[in-house]
Amino acid sequence: MAVYKALRGESNMQFVETARQLAVYTRKYCLKMPKRYTFFGVQELCRLADAVYNEVKMANSIYPTNAHEVQLRRDHLTEANATLQALVGQLGIMTELLKQSPPKWLNHALEEWSTLILDEARLISGVKKSDKERYKHLT
Repeated sequence: MAVYKALRGESNMQFVETARQLAVYTRKYCLKMPKRYTFFGVQELCRLADAVYNEVKMANSIYPTNAHEVQLRRDHLTEANATLQALVGQLGIMTELLKQSPPKWLNHALEEWSTLILDEARLISGVKKSDKERYKHLT
């Protein structure tokens, strides 16, 4: 049976899907950037977005059965969040460079990027909080 859209909640896996969307979106708009920025920022943006996705995938693949695995999962989530913040910094640098001769798509792209980044940071924080509650008996 289908659930009405208004009654749907947020999936437990949403943090992985949002990270994937962020990686795809980053590549999509990095391909639109001027080629002269390829080695001076575009590769770094793609690398950071991919790293966020990889870290949340690694965290999600761990099903903790002891305190060490709980900590390992938490470490991956922490690394994903730290990489997400690094992505914000690099995106700011690229924005400054692109504003010298701004392409038409820049403002829309930055709004969507910031939405994806904020959503992912919120989701990672939520997963860390729920994990702390869920696995407190293992620590």
